[in-house]
Amino acid sequence: MGNPYNREIQSSSLAFQEGREESMKTADVFVNIPVKSIARAYTYRVPEELSKIEAGWRVFVPFGSRKVEGFVVETHELAAAPENITLKDVIAAVDEECWFSPQMIEIARWLSDFYLCSLAEIMRLFMPGKSGLRITVRYEADESQPDHMMLAMRGCRAIYDTLLREGPQKKAELRRALPEWQEELDDLLAKLLKYHIVRKVYEAQKRDAAQYEKIVVLCGEVTPGLLDSYRRKKAQAHLLELLQQTPEVPLAALKAQHVSLATVHNLEAAGLAEIRQRRVLRDSYRDARASKEEVALTEDQQQVVAQVYPAIDAARYQGFLLKGVTGSGKTQVYIELAERVRAAGRRVIVLVPEIALTGQVVMAFKSYFPDDLVVVHSRLSLAERNDAILRVRRNEAGIIIGARSALFTPADDIGLVILDEEQDMSYKQDESPRYHARVVAEKIARVHGAVLLLGSATPSLESYFRAAQGELTLLVMPRRIGDIPLPVIHCVDMRQELRMGNRHIISRALQELIEKTIARHQQVIIMLNRRGFSTFVMCRSCGEVIRCRHCGLPLVYHRNGQLKCHHCDVQEPVPDVCPKCGSRYIKYFGSGTEKLEQELAALVPSARVIRMDRDTTTTKFAHQEILESFRRGEYDILLGTQMVAKGHDIPNVTAVGIISADSSLNMPDFRAAERCFMLITQTAGRAGRHETRGQVVIQTYNPTHYAVTCGIRQDYEGFFHKEIALRQELFYPPYSRLVKLLYQNASEVKAKAEAEALVKSFELAFAGREGHQVIGPAPAVIACFRGIYRFVVLIKTADLPAVHDFLKEQQLHLRADVAIDIDPITMF
Repeated sequence: MGNPYNREIQSSSLAFQEGREESMKTADVFVNIPVKSIARAYTYRVPEELSKIEAGWRVFVPFGSRKVEGFVVETHELAAAPENITLKDVIAAVDEECWFSPQMIEIARWLSDFYLCSLAEIMRLFMPGKSGLRITVRYEADESQPDHMMLAMRGCRAIYDTLLREGPQKKAELRRALPEWQEELDDLLAKLLKYHIVRKVYEAQKRDAAQYEKIVVLCGEVTPGLLDSYRRKKAQAHLLELLQQTPEVPLAALKAQHVSLATVHNLEAAGLAEIRQRRVLRDSYRDARASKEEVALTEDQQQVVAQVYPAIDAARYQGFLLKGVTGSGKTQVYIELAERVRAAGRRVIVLVPEIALTGQVVMAFKSYFPDDLVVVHSRLSLAERNDAILRVRRNEAGIIIGARSALFTPADDIGLVILDEEQDMSYKQDESPRYHARVVAEKIARVHGAVLLLGSATPSLESYFRAAQGELTLLVMPRRIGDIPLPVIHCVDMRQELRMGNRHIISRALQELIEKTIARHQQVIIMLNRRGFSTFVMCRSCGEVIRCRHCGLPLVYHRNGQLKCHHCDVQEPVPDVCPKCGSRYIKYFGSGTEKLEQELAALVPSARVIRMDRDTTTTKFAHQEILESFRRGEYDILLGTQMVAKGHDIPNVTAVGIISADSSLNMPDFRAAERCFMLITQTAGRAGRHETRGQVVIQTYNPTHYAVTCGIRQDYEGFFHKEIALRQELFYPPYSRLVKLLYQNASEVKAKAEAEALVKSFELAFAGREGHQVIGPAPAVIACFRGIYRFVVLIKTADLPAVHDFLKEQQLHLRADVAIDIDPITMF
């Protein structure tokens, strides 16, 4: 029969002849192509042999001159074929069953509407790798046209003869076979395709990359009489005994026990055993084991779970905000609630903002649910994520743990969705579709009738405001487990340090704390939210800063001698002379984690330092390996960016240092103070979580700023009341919703003019209506990226649906040159 994916589209014109009455089934399909202008469904005929296809199936369809993957969102049964319309056929189904449940389609439709993007863009999120197919194109010669006039051209003849001789070839294979025609290959192929001398052949393979192992299976019963009859065949008798204990044994395991393949074949010939294939589901966390300890819940924890249980038992939506100080035992609350949900046979999703936190949460849950969880995040291979999803679909796992993408695991009957560290900015995706995990999680919980639990020591102002308004139920855990006090925090004014002659990154107070802590054989965490060695490189002669040629941001110097752009991920060598004036007076300014690591080695030479930032965590389990080695006491100091600031519970850490705690205050962003406060509070919370009270040193140039003073006091309510008053006065969230529009064009004049036209249209449409403001256009922080000029328009609104309607009327959601960001995290 051949590969169903390669089946050519059957002509359906006979089925549509005028006057012919024949019922037919059609499918509305969104093609999986990330192009804004393709934002509607296309209708295809469903052949009789694929009649099982319904809404939610993934299919392989022709689209223009290509064949692509698509998602069926609706099917129709027609009494007769439509007149004068010829529909193309669905070619094949990608899966053996429906991929998208009705709930998933409902959620995807809502998100598509809310974030003003195509339904296909959202549905792609529900698949690892954003596609279930790997589609390749080969070129095939038409054997019936060896004398076509176009083949008089030498290049065309060379391609044609190669395809006749070698069979269908990819373009890359043709380039290798015909190096002399490389530059003209695209034009020559276009000509050959135009005159039908060569045609495209599409091939599609599923991307699950399934892995199988051979197993030996026992056939029948092993009786004492059977074993007695094999007493002279010791190897076969030994194999029978093994199979008697375990009826299915991997062939590789038998080889390890010195059972030969010949022995297996002998039993197979006797009809006592059989070699079969079994799919292996890859799980990098399979061997992770944690012992379960009996935990007596604190009074705070008991009160919290008691308030949530009724909603779980009623299987109804309810949103909760759990505000618990660092070290109050929020993870144990998550586990208790998950046990209740799993006992009812429903699923649980647990999100963490950083992959660095995944390992710790997995170990905590593994002690209670050793074989009932899967882990999903982007550092896992596509095959591992596919296998995790297969376990969920087979009902082999009921708890899904991971970063924000874990939300889109195709699970049914979800009973609980948890967002740990719900305030974290990492829950917002910065590329299209620009969703926020908190919004997605709430929609999932509402559709499934599940409990939504947002947990944090420092909730986002939006969530805390919603709790104050009664939209979320506030749960509070104000005390650490064992009533251990919060750490003692000491603030160092770095301006004073400079006046006293200290030009080091580390203050004298922090150096003293580090030395005393290490002398007591305890550990230190130091946070500096800038990686690299120097934050920028400048010519001292003319003041020129070495910038990225793509985005214009300053390049960061790394100790390996390279300049790196932390936005574009490109790197360049350090220039010997200034590119502007030719001077050799190149100097490094600012400090990153690499430079701090070097300075620590000089100031505290006895300290063993390990660094955790983006540069040291490029491999799959780098985060976990660094944290585990630190937890085992192999290092005295853990130094890193904000990934060391949240969630980690390491018993021997009694001291924390925060370098440049106030650096975020200099950003042109209304959330700058909130970021500063949260970073101080969260990082300080890593210290003294067990027996010894923690000590924290905060280094700042703004010691009197309310974000810093409230952070030092761990005073969330004080910060909230100060900040919320400013937000109300300036009409910022939670008193408004924001929409950011990013206009992009190769012409700076056109980009700005388009943005200005939108501002005028908005002011005209909302004239005289309160609760709507528009700001801009203003150049983006990266004003020109790879030759494209960028301008930002910011809309503030108290009526987001009205702005949605306005933007749709302007058809901005269909334009490739405008990026729409609902509820943006960054303003410029």
